[in-house]
Amino acid sequence: MPSILRIKMKARSVFFKLLLSFLGVIVLLVIFELLTYGVFRQSLRDEIIKYNTVNLTNTTNDYEKHFELLENTMLNLYLNPRLQELNSKPYLDYVAANKVTDYLSNTVSNRALYLNNLFIYDVKHSLMLEKSRGASPESMFTEYYVNPVYTYSFWKKQFEQAGPMTIYPAASYLRNDSPGDSTGPVWPMLVKSRFYPDFMMLAFVDADRMFQAFHRSVNDNFYVLDASGRLLFASGSAADEPLPALPPGQDWVKADNQYFFYTTGPKTGFTYVNLVPDDHISSQLIKLNLTFVAVLLVAIAASVTISVLFTVRFNNPVQRIVDSIKSLNEQDTVPRHDNEFELIRGNIGFLLQQRHLRHQDLEEKHALLRYHSYMNKLKKIRGLPVAGMEQLSEQKPFRVVLFHLSFNHPFHTEIQAEEERAASYIREYINHVVTKDLEGSLTFQIERNQILSIMHPEPGEEDRLRTTLDDIVGVLSTDKAYCFLTIAVSPLHAHTASLTDAYEEALEIIRHRPFDDETVVLEAQNVPQEPFVVPDATMQEIKANLQAGNAANVLQALRRLMAQMEKRKAGALAYREFAREITHKTTRLLHGMGLDSGNLTDHEPEQLHTVSKLDRYFEAMISEACRRVNNKKEAADPIITGATAYVTERYTEDITLDLVASWLNITGGYLSTYFKEKTGINFLDFVNDVRIGKAKELLRQTDLRIQDVAGQVGYQNMNSFNRMFKKITGVTPSEYRRSGTQM
Repeated sequence: MPSILRIKMKARSVFFKLLLSFLGVIVLLVIFELLTYGVFRQSLRDEIIKYNTVNLTNTTNDYEKHFELLENTMLNLYLNPRLQELNSKPYLDYVAANKVTDYLSNTVSNRALYLNNLFIYDVKHSLMLEKSRGASPESMFTEYYVNPVYTYSFWKKQFEQAGPMTIYPAASYLRNDSPGDSTGPVWPMLVKSRFYPDFMMLAFVDADRMFQAFHRSVNDNFYVLDASGRLLFASGSAADEPLPALPPGQDWVKADNQYFFYTTGPKTGFTYVNLVPDDHISSQLIKLNLTFVAVLLVAIAASVTISVLFTVRFNNPVQRIVDSIKSLNEQDTVPRHDNEFELIRGNIGFLLQQRHLRHQDLEEKHALLRYHSYMNKLKKIRGLPVAGMEQLSEQKPFRVVLFHLSFNHPFHTEIQAEEERAASYIREYINHVVTKDLEGSLTFQIERNQILSIMHPEPGEEDRLRTTLDDIVGVLSTDKAYCFLTIAVSPLHAHTASLTDAYEEALEIIRHRPFDDETVVLEAQNVPQEPFVVPDATMQEIKANLQAGNAANVLQALRRLMAQMEKRKAGALAYREFAREITHKTTRLLHGMGLDSGNLTDHEPEQLHTVSKLDRYFEAMISEACRRVNNKKEAADPIITGATAYVTERYTEDITLDLVASWLNITGGYLSTYFKEKTGINFLDFVNDVRIGKAKELLRQTDLRIQDVAGQVGYQNMNSFNRMFKKITGVTPSEYRRSGTQM
């Protein structure tokens, strides 16, 4: 009962009555707007459709009349006295041909015909004449007017088969006589006469000029189809829109929120189609709708004004504000006050604080969206447009500066921090410095160890860019024991459309950084570094010493190679590829010898940044590998020991597998299999390795003739010796002797 009484009391209040009056006015206005909108919508739509239909009819008539005009113009050429003069002589009259060419040039220059070019094909003389030259049909369509569809073979077939008048789909021709020049879209129009079989007329009709002259519509979306439904021409965004079925007897169809207005030309049978989005037609209705909405808003404003006047007159405005605040602050998020103004002030402060927090949250989300937008732009990923992307379209020159972060071993052992956290700190520092010195720059992290800055240096600010980078180098160089940066500066690009190219250039620059752990700034290199190739002879030497377990000789060869790389100033990429190659060959050799090839070293080639670290890496890996080889050798094996001893002592004699097997009292097949299993190489390869190794010593240390050297190491045939020497060392004996001890 008390609740019903309170409701009745509120219903008698001025506020409640004003609210009902306000709602009543709004309802009446909405009903009026809907009725008015319904009455005028259909009539306006019909008028717009009629307007577009009339426009297309006029366009169709203009196109049809022009095609008829062109056909008559080309047929009149058959009666031209210059052409008759050319045809009257059994031989090719060049003077008459030049007259025809001049006439064609004058005809093409008639702007009312919208011609790009006009050709006459002289069948008798196999000659194509156009406004500026004459040539054979094959030369004309392979050298001067080139199109992948309309080739010489295509036109040859059309000259034989086409009807009296044929119009082909519009296409562009490249002008090889003027590189980079193109005809633009032209309609090839072929006209033949059975009364004059010796000549055929081919016109290139400028499709764009005809479109600009004849097309009448609210937009540029326009199709032309032939009688079979083949697309002859499309403009605007029409080329991307599929055509629906166009039933005969109608003027338009609607499909996928698009209006397709179409008519058929009486002469050509072509179908001309205008595409008008439903949004355009609806926009006309929206204008009317906005008028009624404006009236509605005015009425609402008047109602609110009247309500406020009555409220001010019969109620305490401050109390109403307090009541509103209490209704909005039901969860006591703001302390309550006895003073109404303190309550209002406290709530306003609370609202401002909430607004600031929301604004800060939106800024963070906007920064994240902008980061993803740049990443999509950088990696050419098509995505939805995002606010802030307008900066990517600025017509301002820019440079990409790529910071590649590398961590040294002490970072993980002494600091024991996460690389991701360190990278984020460095990114924030770089962003602070770059943004402060170069206004408009953007910095973000694109990979785990890559930070990208896009800078727009103004003319004369290149020195400031260098100073900024030097400041960054100076600060980060203090922590070179733990990490270092490679800073790649791309060339200046004119527009952000080439952002991906600039990024790839920066990546290529980083690939050629020096092999050290210093923070450096690199710019584009004019000549890329040549890759370092390990000589085959040196690789064979390393392999042989590894098989023999001779770590000192292997390390000596590797250090000799590293010295050559330092002399050539090889980059970090070349050193790491060299390290990976040696590591791969070492593990393969151990695997082939039946030895464990795992855990040769605690590091990976990617963790090496200096020559000294690479040397220690090789020393640890080669020493461990040779230790395993020597351990296997130390395990007494009478068969292997006997076979190798026999070869090393009697390599000058004739050695065969069966001879050594007989000496060991075993079969040749068993010796071959057993030797391969235990040593990882074939027995005969071992014999040749021993002999060639002795030959290399003799070539280096003596002046014996090559024939004598071959005989002393067991080769009686020079061809066999030369072939085996080059197979193992990669060079001939003469070349090896000339190279001295460098091989």
